[in-house]
Amino acid sequence: MTRQRRNSNTFDDLFTDYCLTKSELSDLMGVSRDSVVRWSKLAFYFIPAFRDSYPKLSDGSYDNEAPLNPYQCWIISRISRDFAKLRLADRVKMSIKNYPQNYSKYTYQNAQRELTKIGA
Repeated sequence: MTRQRRNSNTFDDLFTDYCLTKSELSDLMGVSRDSVVRWSKLAFYFIPAFRDSYPKLSDGSYDNEAPLNPYQCWIISRISRDFAKLRLADRVKMSIKNYPQNYSKYTYQNAQRELTKIGA
């Protein structure tokens, strides 16, 4: 199940029940694939839980070409929202550094539980 954004200006978090490629996620969010790639690179370097969510290759490196899992899709939607508000990459990076709890798996799981309560 996927909850689609109404348009790219919506500030809702995105929750999916399955993995999505960066192209699928960009279509769902109504943004360019290049934007999703840029945001995923930013998340990869600044959010350890995002990076650790990628499968590992046999040489121990991360397979960052793998589809994004639901947590990673949620992170990308949060970064998208941050860019819409903050406009500059440096501001978004500072937001991630200053408020890491906004991007944690714990926050994601709590938000997902709240969404489940609303849908029940």
